[in-house]
Amino acid sequence: MLARHRNYLLKDTKQLHAHIEVNPVGLLEVEILEKHQCHSAEFDQLKFERSGRVTKLVGKHTSNGKPVHWQLPLANDDARELENLIEEAAEELEILMRDL
Repeated sequence: MLARHRNYLLKDTKQLHAHIEVNPVGLLEVEILEKHQCHSAEFDQLKFERSGRVTKLVGKHTSNGKPVHWQLPLANDDARELENLIEEAAEELEILMRDL
């Protein structure tokens, strides 16, 4: 059960890069490198919205009791890869919880 890391070039931005960590405990963490911004969300608070050649990863978490919404524009292939990584991590967590 290891975290998986990926780096993606964000679409429709001025060459911004995102470092993404898929943690098998059910958490996705994102850092927009050039802006020094960090976002996170549990897997069940994520969704992918496809539109043409761009897929937005939309997430939500709570900060100081208030909901924070964020989104990342990804290339469709990158979004598909990330979606598969999240599904694999969720399956790993489910297997672990079943074994306990």
